[in-house]
Amino acid sequence: MQKLAIIITRGDFNNILQTCEWITLAAASGIEVSGFFRDGAASRMSKIKIKELSLSSDYRGREATVRDILREENKVDLSELFQKAKESGNVKLSACKDSLRYFSFKPEELIAELDEVQTAEAFWKEAVLPADQVWTF
Repeated sequence: MQKLAIIITRGDFNNILQTCEWITLAAASGIEVSGFFRDGAASRMSKIKIKELSLSSDYRGREATVRDILREENKVDLSELFQKAKESGNVKLSACKDSLRYFSFKPEELIAELDEVQTAEAFWKEAVLPADQVWTF
């Protein structure tokens, strides 16, 4: 089985959504996927922040239109989309311990779809070194 490690740093909704879609496609194709949320993306993994539909500046002036499209396509609930990604295949999601500390988040405040909180070093050893491919978002 191929292994894919994904490091997600940007916390805009559209970046997290795009990452989720790629994770789902890879897992459904039989690839083992490990996702690591750090920096701004880690801050979005709280039960409250995950619900915010804040788009990147690329969508400036089109935010309302894009939000409507996302609602029509049932793509606004990232927790649900991550659950579907995990159901599609072998997916492990984790958040960066240091990033969470920077944003003052505790593990119990995070979405249930995360499998663990770990250090960058642990993710490096566990997922990046044995990966066939490493992607960043």
